[in-house]
Amino acid sequence: MAQFYKELQELRVSKDISLEELETRTKINVRYLQAIEDGKFDILPVPYLRLFIRAYATEIGGDSERSLEQLDSFIGNSKHSVKPPIKNTDRKQNKSFSNKLNISSLLSESNLKLRRDIITVVSLSTLFIFSILIIKKIFSNEVEYPPKVQDNNIRKVKLITEEDLITNYTEDKFIEQSLSIEPPFFLTISANNDIGISIEQDTLKQYVKYLNPGTEIQLKGFVSNAELLFTNTNKIKIRLNGIELTQIKNHTHPLRLIIKSSPTSFNAKLYKPII
Repeated sequence: MAQFYKELQELRVSKDISLEELETRTKINVRYLQAIEDGKFDILPVPYLRLFIRAYATEIGGDSERSLEQLDSFIGNSKHSVKPPIKNTDRKQNKSFSNKLNISSLLSESNLKLRRDIITVVSLSTLFIFSILIIKKIFSNEVEYPPKVQDNNIRKVKLITEEDLITNYTEDKFIEQSLSIEPPFFLTISANNDIGISIEQDTLKQYVKYLNPGTEIQLKGFVSNAELLFTNTNKIKIRLNGIELTQIKNHTHPLRLIIKSSPTSFNAKLYKPII
């Protein structure tokens, strides 16, 4: 039987969907799509791998839940184990002894497996949290940021929409630059001004963030692409994995920032009002 990732590839090919087209649909870099089809699952952390396989299967019309179950089984995370059948030998003669032995063994094995599972989960969770803290510490370059403010205390400004850009603004300047960093990416934004940001990252749904003077946020991490539309970038600092993007700060009108992983780069479109 073919491995499940080969079945996904065969389904994609049968529907005449190229990897490039799938990249456009899912926003997942083509090299990660190729790695999935090759079964090279160590290229990504498991949470991102599950997210990508779900998006992959959904876009080609496959069963995403079944694919995730097969992934868990393939990488050794299956929740169920299959026990060999018990031979029907001398059942009547040893019935009483076998029942006692089976119950005792079942309880001891169950308790032992439960302890091992708990220890494994706690160890992995601790390691994951510790890794995230180390990454954030390294990328922050030990910069002191203003204290965070709860969302319910933040003043919300009017967001910029695509219709606003077409109707009221024109492109003023375009900036593009390569970056010598690798995914995963973490964006940190600190503000001394009221701003609003519309955000799209990888396969996540679009979401919105607001900042006021003296506030700072760190966006969700991403691996492939991100697109942010700012109401303005006046008096704000934007850091990508600890690197400040100085080229796009202090713009008093809308700004669109796009970050890509292949190759790692960013481009920005700066807008000005139509006179």
